[in-house]
Amino acid sequence: MKTPVIPTPVDGLCWLTGASSGIGEALLADLVKEGWRVVISARSEDKLDALARRHPGKVFAYPVDISDDRAVATTVAQIEFDHGPIVRAILNAGVYISIEAEHPRFEDYAKTFDVNLKGAAACVCALTPRFCERGKGQLVIVSSATAFGGMPTATAYGATKAGLLNMAEGLAIELYRYGVKVQCVTPGFVDTPAQDDNAFPKPFMVSAETAAKRICKGMNRTGFEITFPKRFTWILKLIYALPRDWHIALVRKQTGWDKPPEEKKPA
Repeated sequence: MKTPVIPTPVDGLCWLTGASSGIGEALLADLVKEGWRVVISARSEDKLDALARRHPGKVFAYPVDISDDRAVATTVAQIEFDHGPIVRAILNAGVYISIEAEHPRFEDYAKTFDVNLKGAAACVCALTPRFCERGKGQLVIVSSATAFGGMPTATAYGATKAGLLNMAEGLAIELYRYGVKVQCVTPGFVDTPAQDDNAFPKPFMVSAETAAKRICKGMNRTGFEITFPKRFTWILKLIYALPRDWHIALVRKQTGWDKPPEEKKPA
């Protein structure tokens, strides 16, 4: 049995999904500084090409819709054919769609599940057989602190992020014996456009640049979970460790969902 070893830039490529904005774009800059050759993926070809032009010879754009498992498998094969083995993969692609329970839309749930959960599964299926065959690799799955328990307006997003945390834990158990390192990122609030739809307070929110630095630091360490800011995420962990009736009531109060809905004004 091989003990996982954290790969370095000399070992091969880093593949980063969801690279066109937010945490992904900030991560790209730090990875290049660390000396990585980075393959970036997202659906927006124009944005990816613009990012690649900033780092000629170091960043390569491969647009793909990660919810299409066949396209993902083809893309991974093409990346390795063109540039060599992927030794670090950061599955960062995701969407946040605010859903109000009073009038939910099934298509919002479906899109969230397709991108966040099905997309990650497509990437895992394309990557882990390659990692296992080589006996090395690092798989980093970006989840969220919403994985710890329910949050208002995040019933789709939180469900996918909880699924990703569970997925990462299972993979960490299975892939260890192949020498493959698996980690999961569970950040609190990060200042990205996705937060604009959140109506409740967002304590200890960090910038995308700060989030990227924390993730890069964590990826070079041996721990499974990369969580930040700890003064927020550890409080959440303690809250969600309470009996469910207690933590549901506490979160309801802290987010303002203990108040009656506002009366609709006549048109």
